[in-house]
Formats: sequence, structure tokens, C-alpha cells
Amino acid sequence: MTNQTPNFHALLIGINFYFPHRLPEGNYYKNLRGCVPDINHVETYLQDTFNLTPDQIIKLTATASDNPNQPQEPPELLPTYENIVAKFKELTAKAQPQDRVYIHYSGHGGRAKTIFEDVKGSMGLDEALVPCDIGQPNSRYLRDLEFAKLLEEMVAKELVVTLVLDSCHSGGATREMSGDDRIRGEGFIDMMERPTDSLVAPLQDLAQNWQVSTENSRNITVVNGLLPEPKGYTLIAACREHEFAYEKVFEGRERNGALTYYLLKALREYGTDIPVNNLYDRISNLVHNDFPRQTPMLIGETNRTFLGGQPVLASRNAPVMKVDITKNRVQLQIGQASGIKKGSEFEIFKFRTRDFKDSDNLVATVKVVELGASDCWAEVTALHNEFRTRELNPKLKEGTIEIGSPAVYVGPPLEQIRKVRVLLPDPLPQIPGVDVSSLPSILKTQKEEVENHSWIEFCPETEKDENVNYFVSLNPQGEYLILDANKEPIPNVVFPIKIDAPEAAKKLINRLIHITLYQNSLEWDNEDTYSTLNRKLKVELVKSVKRGQIVVLNADGKVPVLENGAEEVTLLIRNESTNRTLNITALLFDADFSISQIYPDRANYEVVEPGGERTENFKLSLPENYEEGVNVIKVFATMDATNYRLWELPALDQDLQGRKAEIVTKASNEWTTEKVEFVLR
Repeated sequence: MTNQTPNFHALLIGINFYFPHRLPEGNYYKNLRGCVPDINHVETYLQDTFNLTPDQIIKLTATASDNPNQPQEPPELLPTYENIVAKFKELTAKAQPQDRVYIHYSGHGGRAKTIFEDVKGSMGLDEALVPCDIGQPNSRYLRDLEFAKLLEEMVAKELVVTLVLDSCHSGGATREMSGDDRIRGEGFIDMMERPTDSLVAPLQDLAQNWQVSTENSRNITVVNGLLPEPKGYTLIAACREHEFAYEKVFEGRERNGALTYYLLKALREYGTDIPVNNLYDRISNLVHNDFPRQTPMLIGETNRTFLGGQPVLASRNAPVMKVDITKNRVQLQIGQASGIKKGSEFEIFKFRTRDFKDSDNLVATVKVVELGASDCWAEVTALHNEFRTRELNPKLKEGTIEIGSPAVYVGPPLEQIRKVRVLLPDPLPQIPGVDVSSLPSILKTQKEEVENHSWIEFCPETEKDENVNYFVSLNPQGEYLILDANKEPIPNVVFPIKIDAPEAAKKLINRLIHITLYQNSLEWDNEDTYSTLNRKLKVELVKSVKRGQIVVLNADGKVPVLENGAEEVTLLIRNESTNRTLNITALLFDADFSISQIYPDRANYEVVEPGGERTENFKLSLPENYEEGVNVIKVFATMDATNYRLWELPALDQDLQGRKAEIVTKASNEWTTEKVEFVLR
């Protein structure tokens, strides 16, 4: 047990018992069995770990009793609407700026007729947390606009907030779950007339706060619309919007929520200083392995420790999803939609490793043998022991590789390597102290000393032009030129490298590698003509003109020209499928050869329901020292969870920090991509 932690506060809400059991209109929220045990275990963990005093933990629970109409707890400790709101406000009032706040909710999520018609329209619905006494005709839900306001007040006070929702918010999709008492959620929409006032704030203030929050987050909402995109706090939700949150008996006879169980198990094993991304990689895969229809989500502030709130550097790698000892292989959460193909190699490090140059933490080398759209199976080709030696005929044992362990891409397959040939100008420029005629051999030798050098190959002068991807030459001033396959200068390379400058050859080689990674990422596509997602993703670049008219700038394949930093445009992304929910991510390929995820901002992907659409408003500017540039926005759609932040690149000449990317030549039918190209000047 540690010394008392005075700057830590917790609000824990668990609801097993809903009363009266049946709503006046006939629907009902079934009682659950694992929510109160969840909260009791979280409370014990926090007490044991942080030595918290009773006034630092607020707990509201509803437990079944012998009386079918009354829970065990006294009224003041029940998770009613009134008590939940009061305790949120109490915690916010007593916590001081920079204090840590942990909120854990285990119970039902629900949907009800909106009380915010000015925001959502007369036919709108409110997403909500379901208080224990919702069966009372005058009881109220804790609705989305109210929940968002309560959290916004905490963030505004500069509290370090972590929120865990072990509940189901899948709305109408839950119609399939009838009779499964392991699922936390119901499929009906409560259309009862309920009180329209709020104890959180006046309705006008709630509506204004929601509109500002959603506008600032580019109209992104999460957990099926329960909250705007989190800013200023960390959210772990039990499942995606069309999935379910399960509970079951994991140990002994007591039920627990799958998310809560694996969360506490990981925290006890690895401590609270674990980076939230590492924690998520482990628990999300453990949950998904147990329940294939449940995929937890991590959203909001992710580059910090869980509960501790200390900042950590972002780590981009593919986590281990499953370990199959009998077949001597592992499943990785990366697949064809991210550019992986058979034969790709990864190095797997110990769980929580962040320095991938530390060979002491290297566990295994694996090679991809089976591909999916968002995952792959890789066979273990080498195990690395504590003596830094590779074991022959490696055989996995229990515990050798842990779920969530990071897998780092090693190198490209042959077809991804770009061939480079040196074109010596005639006449050769005379550079004092430099033998220009020896340039081919100099570059070939220097390449072996550069990290990621396997992405390019210097070929002999006899190599046919049609087999060459890039040419390297010199201008009369002795400056390196990088030419494309047509021997035209690669555009947007604005800073020349003189052949006699310090480390000139190394800088040139790094540029070639960077451009290769950029082009590989830009070109990867799903070439399967039978893809189930063909023509199911529509991407348009639009802007408003006079009288509210909308112009589609990229109609009929046009490449629009935009004024640098001056024109506001909208990226419109539409799911054209009638029966498939898509996970959407947009990457910006900038003129300076950088790649960055621009949508969504604080999650790996945005869930878009069949027929749904998302918009992103922006003004784009050229990088410094650029007068014109061609930019591309690529939008990816997958059926399963994926992470395209793995393929982000800095600007040309900046440290790659181990970033790697490749393309595919044939892909599964569970992903697709569309792109929009435009010119800035």
C-alpha cells in the first residue's frame, strides 16, 4: 500500500437492480449481475493502490434484495438521476486544478425521446445513462447533453479526468440480443413523456454547450452519440456503437463486466503508471478474444499514463491480439488495409516496451503467413533469449509473448523496394575535393550505414530505365537532383543538398527512403474488384457559394486549386452501404512529404453507420517555404478496428523515428479507400 494520495478522487456507479422492473409502457431494463461487483472491485483496487480515504471515493450502487421492488442500499446511496448529478457536482466542487478524477460506470445505456428539440428536432433521440429508478414515471435519464456538460465542467476546472463506461450504447442494433442476460443494454427506445427540466443546467445552457462542443470536435460524437469527441479527458468505452458490452463469470461464482475485469487484472499486474495506449492494447484484445462482438474503444487524451495522468510519448506499433502456442504463431492487429502482405516480418518486444532499439526487450521475430483486412497471423521464426541469441527451431511456450505486446515492422518484401540509379551528368561538374565519377559507389556504400536502408536499392548503370523508380543526378551547381521514373524532378523538394556538404550522401539517401515510404503509402489500395465495399465509400470536397449552394470541387475527377490558407472547404464522407457499419479514417498527404491523420483527431477511427455521413471543415495552408503544392486526402474504410497512425510521417528531412509503410498488390474484400487531390497555391 502506498501513502495516501490526496489529489485523487473517484466516482463509482454500478447498477444491478432496476425498479420498478417494468416501465409504464411495457418495456423494461433487465437486472444485471456484474455491475455492483465491478464497482466493489474498483473501489478495493483504488483503496489498496492509493490508500484513499472514504471522502475521496463516492460510490452509488443498486443491489437486488429480497424485496423485488426495493434495492439493498438506502436512498441516499442509490444511483438515481438526482444522486448521480449531485455527486458529479460535489466532486467537481471539491477537487482542485490538476487533481486526478476517475469515473467508472457499470450499467445499462439507453435511448429516449429527446427533450432537446431545438437541437435534435421533434423526432430526435437522446442517448443516456440509465438510473436505477427509471421505472418510475417521473424519473429521468442522465442524457447526453447533461453528461457532456458535467464532464466539460471538470475539464474547465483543469481536472485530469479518466472515464470508463462498461455499458452498451448500441441503440437499435441490440435487437439481436433478446434473452442474453450477459449484455448491458436494451434495444428499445423509451418514448415516454418524462420531466423536461434538468438538474445539471438550464436546457438553453446545455444546448449551447453541446453545439459548441460538437462544432469544436467537427461534429464527431462517440459511444453512439452519448458524448462529443472527448477533449481534455481519457475515455475507455466497452464496445463500438454497433456491438455489445458483456458480463460473465470469470472467477468463482461472481459475474463481472468483461472490460472491468480485464482492466483491473492489467492494472494489478502492471501498475498505474502504464501508458494508456499500452493498457488499451492489452485489455481490448483480451476482451475481443473472449467476446468477438465486443471491441473496446480508446478515445480522447491517450498520450499519458492511466490514472497517473503523466504525459508519455506516442508509440506507434501493432499489438499482439492472440497467441496460438499449438501452431507457433501470433495474431497482430494490422493487416492488408494497412499495407501488410505475406512475408512481411515483425519484431515483437516485451509488453510496455517503448524503446525499440533496446535489444534486451526483444522477444521474437515473426513472419506473416495469413492475412485479413485488419489483422494477420505471423509464424514465429526466432525467439530471443536473455543472452541476446536467437534460438533455433523456436517453439512458443505459455507466457513467452503476452497479449498487447508491441510488434514493430522490420522490412519490406521485394516488390516494395524502390530501385535507384545514378545518372552522371555530361560534362561532370567540377567540385573541389569530390570525385564525382565515384558517386555510384559512394552512395551504395553509404546506404548500408543508414537506418531503413532496405527500402531502396542502388542498381547498376546497365539497369534498364523501365525497371528504375528514381534517378539521382547533379545539376551544374553540384546539387543533388532526385528524378522520377520519367527523369523529371520530384516536385516539392525545395531545399537543395550540395554534394560537398557535410553528410550529403546520407541526407540524400534518407530523402530517397522518406519519399519511398510516402509514395508507398499514397499508392496502396484494395485492388480486389470483388470487394464487398466497392463503391460503398463516397468522398467529396465541397464548399458553400452564394445563397447556400454547395459546389463539389472534385466532381468528375477534377483537381481543384485552392487559395493557400484562405478558403474554407468541407470534406464530406458518406457510407453508401445499406447494411455495413464502417470505421472511417482520413490521412493528409502534404506537399512536404508528411502524412498525418486529420480525421478523427482523438481516436483511431470514426464509426459511421449505413447511410450515415461525416463532415470535416478546414482551411489548409502550405508548409513554410512552399509556394505551391499538391495535397491528397485519402479516406479509408474498414469493417474491423485498425490504426492508421502507424503510417504517419514527419516532413521531409525530419527524423523518421522508425516509421515504416508499404503497399499491397492484392487485398481482402473488407476494406476500401477513396482519395481527393487538390492544389494549394
